[in-house]
Amino acid sequence: MTLATACVVTVAAASGGLYALAWILVHGWSAWHRRRRPRPEFRAGVSVLKPLCGADDELERNLLSFFRLEHEPLQLVFGAADPADPALDIVRRLASRHPHRDVLVVVGADDSAASPKVGLLEALLPCARHEIVLLSDSNVRVVPDEVARVLPCFADPRVGMVHQPVVGIGEHTLPAAVENLHYTEFAGFLSIAATVLSGQHAVNAKGQWVRRGALAEIGDFAGVRDHGADDYMLSRLVLARGWRLRLAAEPVRTVQATWSWRQLAQRHLRHSSLRRRMVPWAYPLELLLNPVPWALALLATDLAWLSAPLVAVKMMIEISAAGLLRGRPLAWRHAAAIPLKDLLYFAGWFASFAVRTVAWRGKSYAIGPGGRLEPVESAPAVDLATRPAA
Repeated sequence: MTLATACVVTVAAASGGLYALAWILVHGWSAWHRRRRPRPEFRAGVSVLKPLCGADDELERNLLSFFRLEHEPLQLVFGAADPADPALDIVRRLASRHPHRDVLVVVGADDSAASPKVGLLEALLPCARHEIVLLSDSNVRVVPDEVARVLPCFADPRVGMVHQPVVGIGEHTLPAAVENLHYTEFAGFLSIAATVLSGQHAVNAKGQWVRRGALAEIGDFAGVRDHGADDYMLSRLVLARGWRLRLAAEPVRTVQATWSWRQLAQRHLRHSSLRRRMVPWAYPLELLLNPVPWALALLATDLAWLSAPLVAVKMMIEISAAGLLRGRPLAWRHAAAIPLKDLLYFAGWFASFAVRTVAWRGKSYAIGPGGRLEPVESAPAVDLATRPAA
């Protein structure tokens, strides 16, 4: 065996081993939560802050799921920067059909915030009337008892923020299926494993619940208004003030239905570039949590026969984890896209090093240390945000 072959075999084995360990941790974590009864008692009102920008995939169904939440008191606060935003028409139509629901619509945002989403959240937060605030993107869909499943995490008064693992659902196109597979794997499966193994919380804004007292201590959103990854940075600020973070057992569902390859590339380059600058020590580990490219590299060695079984095992693990977290089996035509997804995101890992600036709502920003968005003048940019509030 040559030195090159030995290196490839070692990396492929390490990658497969880490992935298998993640599967064991996630299944053990899930089994522990299923058997953990009764849930701690905690009662509180919830205000949902929902920034909107345009009509996302299946937006009406997503918003309707919030009107059907089984919890009281519950307040729904929707907002858009543009009074002519078509999402607001959907909100008003749903509100008229559910007159019992406490609904507020806010129009306008602070344009001085580099993050358009945070500019909207700053306009919505003063309207929130309850102790617990849920920050929820427009492409999120919830189940009726979602609040009951998550709220007990706040029974510990030291918990300032609760976040949910993320799964992608609703795919109709191949790019949407690839994105949903990636979301379920990266923000769901691997996020849970990282929290269980190391205690590191990879907080995602798809399901981010915050105690008002914790928000007040960090100055609300003032510390994240210029960050591209406001969800993660908000969690760091809450943690720095001595509050605890908690990972909920209930996944949050984000809907990508009819994505294009362009949308897929834009989102991945934006997020990978931000992760590389926020946690540069962890970014190389992403390569070790992607066994398929390393398994395929074995085709160029004397151990080419190992490639197919390694890819098959990785696919079985991901199919199992996705079924567990999504609550339903993957369609086989989408499960077959797993190797394609892994190769695309492997290439995207390297492509992120070429991204220096992003265009956000007609403005150019450099991505600075920690994911900070720094305005630049007339710089060439990659447009990485087609829907600012998403």
